[in-house]
Amino acid sequence: MMIILLTIISVISFAFYLMDLKKNKFNIKTMAIISMISALSYILYIIQFIKYPQGGGISLFSMLPIMLLSILYGRTVGVTGGLLFGVLKLLNSAFIVHPIQFIIDYLLSTMVLGLACIFGIDKKYKIICGCLVAVSLSIVLNIISGVVFFAQYAPKGMNVWLYSFIYNFSTGGVEGILSIIILMILPIKRLEKVIVT
Repeated sequence: MMIILLTIISVISFAFYLMDLKKNKFNIKTMAIISMISALSYILYIIQFIKYPQGGGISLFSMLPIMLLSILYGRTVGVTGGLLFGVLKLLNSAFIVHPIQFIIDYLLSTMVLGLACIFGIDKKYKIICGCLVAVSLSIVLNIISGVVFFAQYAPKGMNVWLYSFIYNFSTGGVEGILSIIILMILPIKRLEKVIVT
């Protein structure tokens, strides 16, 4: 039942993304920027502070470039960068047990990072709120995937939701919080003037 629900959510998410993509055509410069930022996220992703035995770990701010891309260039560009980043993650020994798990863990969880700009970028607190929502959605997707597809890794007698929360928050959650702290320090307005214009 849960897999059917996740399939429906995945299909709806991609349908909305494709409709958004149709409205916002990318020029060559934008495509090049998306490619470079996604590649940067991937490079940061393979540099891990801590590596867990079952896979995953705390990476070197791999979420940061995608969120920054979204803030500087908008939602569609950010989500596309997240999609490309997710595809690139497959190069680093991907662990796939089911097609829906692949979509959730490797595509949707990175695509939602592109929603960092949803509250606007005119004020710092709006950027931080958007980044918190983006990171939270990413972690929630990973938690759900952990519960549905990796429940067997939970220690005996431990609630699978609690296990998945601890595992995913201690990896993506910590990285997301650190990335948001870096974003708080960055001079976004100055970056926007220098990079976008």
